[in-house]
Order: sequence, then C-alpha cells, then structure tokens
Amino acid sequence: MTEQRATGGKETTRVTVLDEPFGIRSEADPDYTRRVAAHVDGRLRALRKSSPALEPFPVAVLGAMEITDDLFRSREAIGTAMHDAVYRIERLVGRIDRALEPGEPREADRKEDGAEG
Repeated sequence: MTEQRATGGKETTRVTVLDEPFGIRSEADPDYTRRVAAHVDGRLRALRKSSPALEPFPVAVLGAMEITDDLFRSREAIGTAMHDAVYRIERLVGRIDRALEPGEPREADRKEDGAEG
C-alpha cells in the first residue's frame, strides 16, 4: 500500500473481505486501506458469483491472479505510452533543432509539415 499517512507509524485498520474480518497493520492511510480492501472484496465477490461452487481459497487465488494481471497490463501500457512519448519528443526536438539551423528547410521537413515542395 503506497498512500502514506501524514503522521507516520503503523495503524491497524479493520476491513472485511468475503465476509471475513481482517486487521491490516499498515502505514497507509486507513481510508486508502479500506478502498483497497473494498476493491479486493468486489473482485472476489464477482468471481464467487460466477463460480459459486468454488471454496474461498481458490476464489482468493483467482482474484489475486486477476488483480495482478490488471496491474501487469497497466504497467505494460504505461511503458508503451512512455516509449511512444519519448520517441515523439525526440522527433520534435530534432525538427526544432533543424528549424533553428540557418539555411534552407529540408525536403523531409516540408513534407512532415504538409507543405508542398
């Protein structure tokens, strides 16, 4: 849990997941801890609803797998977006550098701008 309390130090926050009470000892803000627990509870309840014969432990494992899959996919998407942004920025910096150089604009620059040469 990453959202830290302003006061520091660990505090126990009571949460309920799949009707089971838990005491979570964390430095995170109690509201944040409750939001995390509510997210987990919602995901596990959805799994249990779709597969009512599953025991709680397999539901928890499948829920952990789904949540982790979401995390990994989000990280991958962020990495791709960052790579794309860096590529675009580097291209723009190159175009700006070339535009600031004295002399005639290059043919490739005119085509990128949509100008006819």
